[in-house]
Amino acid sequence: MKRIIEFAIAAIILATVLSCGVSQREVKDSRTGRVGIRDTASVKDSTEYELIVFDPGFDYWLASKSFYKNQYSNEHLQMLNHQYSLEWNRRYSTGDRLIESYIDYSPLTKYDFEFNYKLYMYFRYFEESNKIELIPGAKRRFL
Repeated sequence: MKRIIEFAIAAIILATVLSCGVSQREVKDSRTGRVGIRDTASVKDSTEYELIVFDPGFDYWLASKSFYKNQYSNEHLQMLNHQYSLEWNRRYSTGDRLIESYIDYSPLTKYDFEFNYKLYMYFRYFEESNKIELIPGAKRRFL
């Protein structure tokens, strides 16, 4: 599962860097092919990001929970993802053994609602499956 986040983050970074003028590109880890982000740029140079998590436990977890998707706004999810990614990166830089990758999540990039929702839910899945809180008390503050 640690590798999934590592590859997702690498894919986010690559998708962000490669998004200018790219019609369609899928980024996968060449060793496992586990995670990818597809970005699509149209003539108007608008970019769409898609987070793909190849951890079957995540899809089951997300489907088995009763989250009300419309309780979040895209701006709220961006704020949450920014805070979670800052904490994730802090833990990565201090050598936390559970976190093996860096997330290049920019609050200035306009990710769509589906991307933000799925990334936020992945943070929650990671917390629940590893029995840790990335941001202590965050669930109580942010919901």
